[in-house]
This record gives sequence, C-alpha cells and structure tokens, in this order.
Amino acid sequence: MLLNSRLMYKLGFLKSTVFIVALVFMWIFIKFRTFLWICRINGAGGKVQGVRSRVQGARRCGLECCLFVVMLVLGLVGCGGDAPLPTVVPLAVLLPPPPTPILAATELRPATELRPATELRPATEPLPATATAVSPPTLISAETAVPPDIITAAQQIAHSNPNQFQWTDDVNAADLQLVLNVGQPFAEWVYAVAAPFPTVADGISLAEIQSAWQGDTQSFVIASSDLPALKIFFGSAGTAVSTTPSAELVDTLWKQRPSYTILPFHQLTPRLKVMQLDGISPHDPDFDLSVYPLVLSVGIEGEETAVSNFLTTWNGSTTNRDPAKITRVAMTGVTALVRATAHQMELNGVSYPGTAVSPILTSADITHVSNEVSFSATCAYPDPFGGTSFCSRDSYFQLLTDIGVDVVELTGNHLNDLGRENLIRSLEMYTNAGMSTFGGGADLAEAEKPLLITHNNNQIAFLGCNPVGPTYAWATADLPGSRPCDDGIYEQISELNEDGYVVIATQQYHEFYHYAATAQQQVDFKKLAAAGATAVSGSQGHHAQGFDFHNGAFIHYGLGNLFFDQMNNLGTRQTFVDTYVIYDNQLISIDLWTGLIENYARPRDMTPQERTAVLTATFNASEWKENNE
Repeated sequence: MLLNSRLMYKLGFLKSTVFIVALVFMWIFIKFRTFLWICRINGAGGKVQGVRSRVQGARRCGLECCLFVVMLVLGLVGCGGDAPLPTVVPLAVLLPPPPTPILAATELRPATELRPATELRPATEPLPATATAVSPPTLISAETAVPPDIITAAQQIAHSNPNQFQWTDDVNAADLQLVLNVGQPFAEWVYAVAAPFPTVADGISLAEIQSAWQGDTQSFVIASSDLPALKIFFGSAGTAVSTTPSAELVDTLWKQRPSYTILPFHQLTPRLKVMQLDGISPHDPDFDLSVYPLVLSVGIEGEETAVSNFLTTWNGSTTNRDPAKITRVAMTGVTALVRATAHQMELNGVSYPGTAVSPILTSADITHVSNEVSFSATCAYPDPFGGTSFCSRDSYFQLLTDIGVDVVELTGNHLNDLGRENLIRSLEMYTNAGMSTFGGGADLAEAEKPLLITHNNNQIAFLGCNPVGPTYAWATADLPGSRPCDDGIYEQISELNEDGYVVIATQQYHEFYHYAATAQQQVDFKKLAAAGATAVSGSQGHHAQGFDFHNGAFIHYGLGNLFFDQMNNLGTRQTFVDTYVIYDNQLISIDLWTGLIENYARPRDMTPQERTAVLTATFNASEWKENNE
C-alpha cells in the first residue's frame, strides 16, 4: 500500500506541473493582449473613440482575468484529489477520522482517510530482516569396533552440543564416522595381555596368541565389548576364545585358569598379571608404542570442516595409557645394614648390595625401603658374626641414595637398639637427603602422621605400625620410635580412602619362617584391607610369604629380606620387590621382581628356574579362592 501511494503521488505531481505550465502561458497571453489594447488606444487620436476603447478593453481584460482565476482554482482542486501524500500516523495513537461524504464510485477518497493500522509504518522503520537458515546438526556415528569409552565420550559431546552435533546409530546416515586405523587420528588405544595373578609364566609371543586365537589349544576369555576391536588384530576367533560380560571377566578367568585375556590397558586390575608380549610390557617405564603390536588408532572421517569442528570440541581421552597419569611405587622388605651385610659393604664398597636390584628401584617413581636400623656416628666396624643389637655406620647411607630411595619406613624393631638419639639423628639425615618417612618419628604424634604424596595427580598415602615392639622401639608422647598399632590406624585408613587416596598400609608383624601366612596374620592384615587400604604389605618378612586379595585390596604377607645377611635358609634369601602401578588414581597392577641374596648382602635376579620355584611356592601357600572378594 505504501509503494502504491508513492506511485500515485508521483503521477499527481506530474499532472499538476503540466497544468501550472499551461496557466503560465495563458497568463502571458492575457498580458500580451492587454499590451496591444493599450497601444491601439494611444494611436487612435480620438477622444471619444479612446473612451470607448478603454471601456471595451477593460471588459475584455476583466473577462480574461476571471477566466484565469477560474481555471487556476479548478486546476488546483483537480490536482489535489489525485494522489495525497502518505500520512504518518503513530500506531499507538489513532484519531477517529472526520465524517466522510458519500462519494461517487470513481471518486478518490479524501487525503485525511486513515489506513488500517496494520498497514501503517513510520517512514524510518526498517524492513524486516530476512531470517537466517539454521544448519541441521552434524550426525555422528561409529564403527562397531571403536572402543566403548570413545563412543561414550562422543555421545556426551553430542548431548552437550545439540545444535552442533547429534548421535546416530545409523552409520550410513552419519556425516562423521569414528573409525579405526584410518581417517584423521585423534586417539590411541593400548591393549594388554593378562592372566590371573597366580600365573607363573611371565610372557607370551604374538605368534602364540595368533595360533591360540584361531585354534583350540589355549583358553582366551574376552569381554564381549572388546571382541570387535580384537578381531582387527587377530581376525575371527576360534573355539578357544570365549566371551563374557566385562563385569564378569576377572572372575571367569580365575575359574578357568590357566587362561588369558586381552583388554584395554586402563581396565587392568590387581587380580590380573600383565604378560610381556614378545618381551615388552605396557608397564615398562620406557614403553614404546611404535614397537608394541596391540595399539589401535582411533580416527574420524567426514567433511573437512565438520571433522575440524569435532576435533576442536573433543574433550575425551586421546589415549588410555597416558604416561602423565602413571605412578610406579616400588615396595621392598627388610633393610638392615649390619653384621655380614655391612662387612661386605666394607669389603666391596657401600653400593655393592644394590648393584643388581638398583635398576628396578631407580626406575620407580617412588621407591620404598623399611630401614630397621638407625645410623650412628660411633657405630663400630661390623662384625659378621655379631649379635642382634644393631647400628649402621654413616657411610652406609650412600647405598640408600644410590638405589633412589624416596620413602623410608620406620616401623622397625631395632630403631632404638643403641639409643633413641640415633633415631633423632637419622631423621635429620633422611630429611637432609630429601627422603620422607612414615610409621615412626621424633614422637608419637609424628609417628602417627600419614605420609601423603601426590605424583602425576595420583594421591598416595603411606601408613604403618609395629604391633610387636619391643617397648623401647615404640614412640611415646615425647620420645622417638615406631608407631604402635591401635584402632586409630583403621580410622585414618578409612578417612584417607574416603578422601580419594590410594592407601598403602604396612605392618612390622611377628616373624614366621614359612611361606604361608598364619591364621591370625591373615585376620590382622585383612582388617587393614577392610578399613579401606588399597594395598597391605608385610615389612617384617625376613622369609618370603604368600599373597591374598581382600575387599578389593592386594595383600603381600611378607616380601623377604632386601638387604640382610640371613643366608642359612632359601626362604630368607628369596626376596620380592612389588611395583604397584597406579593409573589415574587407581591401583591397576602389581609387577613382582624376584631376587636371590648372595654373598650375605646382594640380591640378584633369579634364574627362570629359581623364579618359577619361588612363585610356585608362594602361590601355593596363598590359598587362592575362586572368588577373592
């Protein structure tokens, strides 16, 4: 309507202009006639005729002027009714129109007539903007073999960004597809070969797995959710491969042992033993993805811009084995740098006892020793056949530095053998060397404090106590010593567990010279596990002992001597270093290093036959159950 009114206005203006020009020419014509009439009067010469001529000229002039005025009025009225200027009336204040005369059907409406309110716009009001088309969300899907954790993370992205992404189970309809070993890579998934913890064998070859996978000779139990991915490595599975729900995998493996599985690295559990694959373990500190065969590359395929948008938005894991989330804690047994052990240090150098075990201990992120004997500035030259009242010479401290000790446990029975002042002095030596302590201290309050360590975002707590004594070994309110065991340690463990710590609890328990834990020993160690400990370690064990699992916790009743001179019994020469592998604040695995003490001082790597013997002996003594809860 507004455009139509403007067009009518322009046409009316053109007609008015033409009419006014015509009137101007008429006015000029009248003036010219008047001029001729005056000239004729002046030239007549006759008075009478001049009077008559004036009268006639006046009449003509009057008639012509009247005609001019009438035509001018008619012209203005005619032009004014053609196209009225558009009238701007605010929408909010509409005045009622004046009475409208009845008009002929062809007659134009007066300029004062109001238009309907819906057609009125201020002259300055902009035209409505054209609506921008909204792009539909990008559809995302995944191959069946893509790890469930990746799929879950992608679905979460779609849920959190509904205007940008939408998940679909229809792979063919998807704009973006999660794929394996092709496409734009954005994550790597590492798989581990594992077996029930009481498995003597330490490794398997890729060829053996391939043969067993497609044959019927070796038992493999696979989580149903992992089977599609594993087919990419090994093809279709044979009759020896069975599947089970992921939640039932570990129990099924234990019931069917000897058996093996292959599972994502981050889903490992302490009840499983990680097997070396062609000599490589994903637990190795120098683990190299490029030479390890069980790695899948997760990629994304689709239109380039959509792929870029997805990768920008991706906030899930880029690997399930992130070195920045791994902490290795090396736990050891008895250290007592005295008697024949000290004598060998004098003969062969203070670093001699650690030469073989040092690579294991120094490769850990946190290395633990339970040093039962304090250092003394007045400690005499060692007697290899001496008694049981002990001290260590200051020079022997270098051995602890050489093997990379980070944490010193002070639950030992012999800390105060030659005076409490030696323990105070030893505490200063540990502090000056940057070593932390727990399980003992300058007084009871200090001895009861848990040692809290954060490494790679893993929160780890150490607590320990001495239930045996002797009395002079225990700390008091104002004297140094080891922490006596009481109910307070259970409360601390529970609180630390609730606070999210991986809790490592130790005991300087009664000494037994056999592999099996006694009934009471099992009760006392399981109480620590029931309180919420993640792992329980028997620091007292001069003789290597067996294992257990309780309430989800790993228990080793006795690790054996690390540095001590008991050579008269095979069980006191056998020693373990238990390396706890903590990933993303969870204990996921334990690696067992086995050594045999020689020359009264130095634990060395066992031969394969020696290792088989000690593992068999300790596993048989462990009374493994079908359901270790």
